[in-house]
Amino acid sequence: MTQSSHTVTVQHTDATPLHRTLGWRDAFALAMAVSGGLFVSFGPTMAAIGALSAMFIWALAAAVGWVQNHLFAEMASMFPDKPGGVPVYAHEAWKTRFAPAGALATFGYWFGWSAVISIVSLTAGGLIRARWLPEVAWAMDLGFVQVGVAQLIGIGLILALMVPNLFGAQPAAWVNKFFGALLLIPLLVFVVAPVISGQWDVANLTWGLGQSGADHWGGWQDAAVWLYLVGWTAYGTEMCAAFTPEYRSNKDARRALSTSGGYTFMMFALVPIGIGGLVSQADAAADPTAVFVNGFASVLPAGFTGDIALLITIGALLMGVNASMADGSRALYGAAVDGLVPRQLETLNRRQVPARAIVAAVIMNILLILFVSNPISILVAANMGYLLAILLAVSGFLLLRKDRPDAPRTFKLGRWAGPLAVVLTVYGAAVLLVGALSSELSGYGGPLELAIGVGILLLSLLLFVIRRRFQDRLPLLREPHADASSTP
Repeated sequence: MTQSSHTVTVQHTDATPLHRTLGWRDAFALAMAVSGGLFVSFGPTMAAIGALSAMFIWALAAAVGWVQNHLFAEMASMFPDKPGGVPVYAHEAWKTRFAPAGALATFGYWFGWSAVISIVSLTAGGLIRARWLPEVAWAMDLGFVQVGVAQLIGIGLILALMVPNLFGAQPAAWVNKFFGALLLIPLLVFVVAPVISGQWDVANLTWGLGQSGADHWGGWQDAAVWLYLVGWTAYGTEMCAAFTPEYRSNKDARRALSTSGGYTFMMFALVPIGIGGLVSQADAAADPTAVFVNGFASVLPAGFTGDIALLITIGALLMGVNASMADGSRALYGAAVDGLVPRQLETLNRRQVPARAIVAAVIMNILLILFVSNPISILVAANMGYLLAILLAVSGFLLLRKDRPDAPRTFKLGRWAGPLAVVLTVYGAAVLLVGALSSELSGYGGPLELAIGVGILLLSLLLFVIRRRFQDRLPLLREPHADASSTP
């Protein structure tokens, strides 16, 4: 199909038609939010295990994500009209063997992407308040909860970014193109920092894994824990598969998955070297959240560091909120279309956007901001469902090759893809199992987070039972889909 400036509509067998308005560059812009995750999470990793070890962990995880994207590209070519991406492919592969696997994958995936919205928005709200509203200590006491300025700003940011998402994936991509252009500035600064900064010191690139008597299993257990924790960020470029029915060309999904995965790997390998040489591990441990601010201070002229670093950090955070909203909504809608979650989420708005799924994520995250005192624990727990979804999809690649060898594919990898998928399945299972059971070694998890993660997966099974045992037995209650004629 050739690209054009007008909107094209594709009909789905069981789903509402989605508009083909996206090019691969639009999805690449949305996936750029993944590289912004360095500003949020690299500091704690560096503080715990040293800059060189952290670079190894982040680069390895990004490389795995990039390779996995090629498997997902073939799967996307098998289901060009299916929204939802990776968890939907897992469902297609496992549904004849273990039907609940699709529910575990889709809801775990959706929660993994969507729960981050509250964390990121509240973090941005706190930064804005601390920098520009330091004297405002006002809080509203509602009796059952107190709402402060940072919480209100966080809620406001969520509602603001909901607006472009309700108008489609392309407006959401425009938002990330703007923030992504700004994000390139600091990323490139740190890439060339070893050359342009006299403060860069190779002695700061310390290796903290595998030290005698300090690490578990000679460092392998600690490495698995950190690979588990950074997996959600490093694998995030797979979101490009979620927009497959909205691409103009059959080649766009493959191009978006490949380029975004390669770009993220490059950033995760080079930026840590730059920032690691500018900030010592001791300084990172003293304040993990200030690693990049301190890095800027040693590169940029005095007087500009604070606001520039803060604005870029906030931009990176907002990119994450925007991308999470766009990707998570497609995943939840795709799950509803395939009968895995309540059918109320199966309907699109007049602009052919899964608005109900977007609103569901917005409501959930506002409640998290208001009522959860330590929402980071939920984010750590949400990794379990997300990484399980990735594992089921990667292993599902093998099942699809076996069960549907002659199914139409516009893109197909060579025979080597099978052994590669086996290796990735074993790797993913090991990281998921060891990481989930040992997350307390990082200082960011424990039995509570493990229980929350299991609870999320049990909730997915409950929603699956409600859909299959009750809603699907009452066909008269099915809501009619919107169709192309309802679009203004």
